[in-house]
Amino acid sequence: MSFTNRLYKSVVVLLCASVVTACGGGSEEKRFSAPGIDSGSASQGYTDTPANTLPEIGAALAGPLDDDFKAIRFLHRSTFGPTEASIDALTKIGYSAFIESQMQMAPTFLLPVTRQRSEPRWLEHINSWMKNSVNAPDQLRQRVAYALSQFFVVSGEGELGQHPNALANYYDILIANSFGNFRDLLEQVTLSPVMGNYLSMKGNSKPDPQSMIRPDENYARELLQLFSIGLVELNLDGSVVVDNNNIPRPTYNQETVENFARIFTGWHFKNVDHWDYPTEEDWFSPMQAYQERHDTDEKTLLNGLVVPAGQSAEQDLAAALDNIFNHPNVGPFVSTHLIKQLVTSNPSPDYVRRVAGVFNRDHNGQRGNLASVVAAILLDEEALNGFERNSQQFGKLREPIIRLVALWRAFDGNPDHPDFDYSWIGNRLAQAPVQSPSVFNFFSADFSQPGAIRDNGLISPEFQIHNESTMVSITSTLLAHSVWRNNVSDTDPEMAPVNITKLMSLDGDVNAQFTYLSKLILGKPMSEALRKQALYLLSERSNANAQIRAEELLFLFLSAPEAAVQR
Repeated sequence: MSFTNRLYKSVVVLLCASVVTACGGGSEEKRFSAPGIDSGSASQGYTDTPANTLPEIGAALAGPLDDDFKAIRFLHRSTFGPTEASIDALTKIGYSAFIESQMQMAPTFLLPVTRQRSEPRWLEHINSWMKNSVNAPDQLRQRVAYALSQFFVVSGEGELGQHPNALANYYDILIANSFGNFRDLLEQVTLSPVMGNYLSMKGNSKPDPQSMIRPDENYARELLQLFSIGLVELNLDGSVVVDNNNIPRPTYNQETVENFARIFTGWHFKNVDHWDYPTEEDWFSPMQAYQERHDTDEKTLLNGLVVPAGQSAEQDLAAALDNIFNHPNVGPFVSTHLIKQLVTSNPSPDYVRRVAGVFNRDHNGQRGNLASVVAAILLDEEALNGFERNSQQFGKLREPIIRLVALWRAFDGNPDHPDFDYSWIGNRLAQAPVQSPSVFNFFSADFSQPGAIRDNGLISPEFQIHNESTMVSITSTLLAHSVWRNNVSDTDPEMAPVNITKLMSLDGDVNAQFTYLSKLILGKPMSEALRKQALYLLSERSNANAQIRAEELLFLFLSAPEAAVQR
């Protein structure tokens, strides 16, 4: 058995056995004026975030940094992975300037990339997503949009897989609104025909007892449970509100769902030609209201709000979304999700409270300003110093898709070849963008891995997609993209080979190689255990050439348990 094969088998066993330990135990007119996308155009109708919605960033966090690893950890949270250039830039300008510059960048949209092929391949949006995630300069926006895609979930699993351009268009709603207002985002998601198709709001009709028709409750239920307020009442710090019997207080009941379902009636494709069997399908414009199909009776929503009878579908929708947007749960519910996605799986209540407070009212008195929320998350004292203060609890497991994209970013694996095709990647990594198995995402936000993590009262959402089989396939993918697909052994640009030239040039300078890999892969200094393994590998391969040593050293670092954890 070759040394590479022995190395592969040993690191898979090590990773499976010890990764747990490594992780430590607006107005109505304004709201309905949001432009859609011309189905014949390759450009977006969306606009960038107005400058006056940018967050106020404290001067205390301005200025250069004196620690590369702090910059690297920040880049893991705010981008799809550090590069040598981004590390250097961040250390020179500091956190505040980085966030401001990123938020002022023009958005890099997904649909124009997907449309570059005259006949998009099956799930072409995945290839477009990977290209943008690696290459787009507006990395912070791209990273936040991905976090939002795991909140406002749609999936190409099933019928929508036939519409990659439509899925890319939906994702562009998230990109356009990443630094906008949550209320506007809520509306654009609701009126997206992709969401309308996925959760059955498109074509939803008012009750007709004679025809045995009742409004579909699917979107109403998931909007409340997953996209806005959750199942139980929350305090500002995300803790659950309980009654005198210590029982969580529910946010809504079945009657509430039924009333919201009646709100979401009368919407379909723009200019639809047939309600039940349309032949003209506009996947790019917001859904259109058809008043004759809308339930105009009185409806009672959250906290007893009564929507009067006789209103239009647009008026009812605006009232319902305002009702949800102003519910006290939205701030802590959304903030907790974004913190878990970007920074740490187990934020303290104080961290959640501070960010939720910014969601409720930022420095301009605005509610729901996501630019301010994102800045508050990334610049919070716990985010910046949590690793040093509580290294056993702080952090999160890196998602497999992010680990691969981070590798390409760090080592110039440019996936921009016209025949690049990784639409199958979900079979190898247990996830792919906009491809979750259900509306509940790839993993539950509250999942806790049995063992040390659960025993210590912690959660570890990303662990839910990890098992012996996925660990092997993920590690195999990392093997393929380090040892087999690099710019020396395999220069096929369709495969986005990583560049190991610099690593090879450092051959013979062990400390320089280790520091280089620690920065670009681990995000922290390597452990003594990993150092011993790396030294053993180099001693075993002393007679090999610099290419082989570089390939196998890169794979060792990539597959180390500490590389699987974001600190």
